[in-house]
Amino acid sequence: MDNNVSKKTFLHKFFKLAFNNEKTSLSLKELLQQMLLSTLDLSQQSWNFTFDPRFAARTIGSKIVLLHSSIESISFDRQIQQVLSTPQSAPIVYRSSIALLLASYTQKTPQIVAEELIDYLVSTIDNSDSQLNLNLCVEIGKSGLIDFYFDHESMAIWLEKSLVLLDIKTNVDLTKSFLGESLKSTPSNLNLFPAQYIHARCCTLLRLGIREKLLFFADEAQAISWLDHQNNLWLREEAELILLRQLCLITDSFRAESSNWQKLALNFSAIIAIFLAECRVIGDTQQRNPQKAIARLRLIALSQYWLQRILVEKLKVVAPTSL
Repeated sequence: MDNNVSKKTFLHKFFKLAFNNEKTSLSLKELLQQMLLSTLDLSQQSWNFTFDPRFAARTIGSKIVLLHSSIESISFDRQIQQVLSTPQSAPIVYRSSIALLLASYTQKTPQIVAEELIDYLVSTIDNSDSQLNLNLCVEIGKSGLIDFYFDHESMAIWLEKSLVLLDIKTNVDLTKSFLGESLKSTPSNLNLFPAQYIHARCCTLLRLGIREKLLFFADEAQAISWLDHQNNLWLREEAELILLRQLCLITDSFRAESSNWQKLALNFSAIIAIFLAECRVIGDTQQRNPQKAIARLRLIALSQYWLQRILVEKLKVVAPTSL
């Protein structure tokens, strides 16, 4: 986070995430990009300059990054009746440096440009009462960097919609072959066994979750939330947050024009491996806190899905369901 933050901090109640039926339309970065692009269209009129729409879209996208430095210092105490208690309580943070670029066009300081952008953004936000609204805190630093903090409730909505829209509900029959089973074996020039091994481990754990009745079929009720009674994510240990952040990065990458998919698969599988080692599902966690166990199992299901898609769609290799 910018060390020299402005005293002027913008807290606004809702951002509305427009989900659609595309399986890769879950990118939070893309949501922010679209919002900033529409805001830029409005602000250009008062700034007396114009951007080519395609150039503006590419530029805004390149100026948004997913942060991870705040993970170690996250505080989960939530103040009553607050949309977001503090920026540090948000599990997911994106940063935009678009104001630094626009400053050269407007002859204004980056901080003033950032504040004007956010003023336009706040004035055009849809604050309707909808379950798809995502709570955000927007913080502007003196350097003009803009930080967007997605709070716990927003990430719970994102996670739940991910399960629904990606068609990986907990009634998946993991004994059936995946699309990847019909593909050729891994080319010798790709060392993807670690990722394939982790994919198989995820599938094994999901089958075990079904057997232990932690995952239910479609005709059975499963009124388990991603949030605890204090409206904090069940997933708030460091390994859980790092994996959650990686899932956001994966969905962003599927919307990007290009990525190093081999590196992404290996990094992703390594993060999943750490999560599996540090965050147990079956056993004590299942007995003491079944809701947390189910939340973790759902996170495994999401991770398995995206890892499978990287292996099968992007790298054209087998995604084994067992070893």
